[in-house]
Amino acid sequence: MASNEKKLAPIILDMGGTSVAREIFDTLNSAEYEIISVGVIPYPHTITISLHLTNEELEKEKPIVTKKVEEILAAHYIDDYKIKIEKFENVPPNDLPSESEEISKEMMNLFPIILKTMKKFGYNTTPSIGYNGKKSGVLIIELPNTEKRKKTIKQAVEKALKKEKAKFKKVEFKLYNKSKRLQDYRWSPIINTISDNIVGKSDYMLKGISYQIKNGKTFISLNTGLDKSKTENVTYLKETLKKFFSLESTKARIKNDNYDLIIYGKNKQVLVKITKN
Repeated sequence: MASNEKKLAPIILDMGGTSVAREIFDTLNSAEYEIISVGVIPYPHTITISLHLTNEELEKEKPIVTKKVEEILAAHYIDDYKIKIEKFENVPPNDLPSESEEISKEMMNLFPIILKTMKKFGYNTTPSIGYNGKKSGVLIIELPNTEKRKKTIKQAVEKALKKEKAKFKKVEFKLYNKSKRLQDYRWSPIINTISDNIVGKSDYMLKGISYQIKNGKTFISLNTGLDKSKTENVTYLKETLKKFFSLESTKARIKNDNYDLIIYGKNKQVLVKITKN
């Protein structure tokens, strides 16, 4: 006898897979739409699409674009979503503050100067740079908090800025924890993969996913609208995640990091906890 019981939407966690947003972008681009961006709001799951069209063209193309997007979402078993299609609005150049334009141009010109100087200290890529909005002419450079040559680097960069007659005269440093940042780089694709393959599937009622790194350990939270009555849904979600973390590709990505993954249900009820210590 054939079963009429609804099957759960499959979850295929693949680090090498293409995100839904990327697939939508590529599909519309192949259809020769002048697409500016595709964005995703996790909850309520909303696909936002910006197209370079006139008002008249937008009204005509909306149903066609919507159908294409719906077909992609259906292929991924995403059944709980909204689609928001908007016209891209050009910002007239004259509306941009002239000071911001000048700063942006100056920052672009500084990258090769900073890189040339930083290479002398073993940095082969340009560190992240910004500027202090409260202090005119102060350049902010990010450095790992293990760097011991800050004074020497500061003098070298300021000397280079002076030689190039740059508008930025002084340098300040923003220090970061290198170990934590590298761990964040390892985990960001993991979290994105989980989110992209679960969000929008009504069977799992994912409201959000977040993570934080504390004392070398990664803490992941999946907030859902499930409860213990949804035993099959919770079990499948748990087993899929455990399988994903047991894959060699996943273990290679997260290296020896310890982690706690908690699936929360209604009213922050803990439904599942997966731990590696």
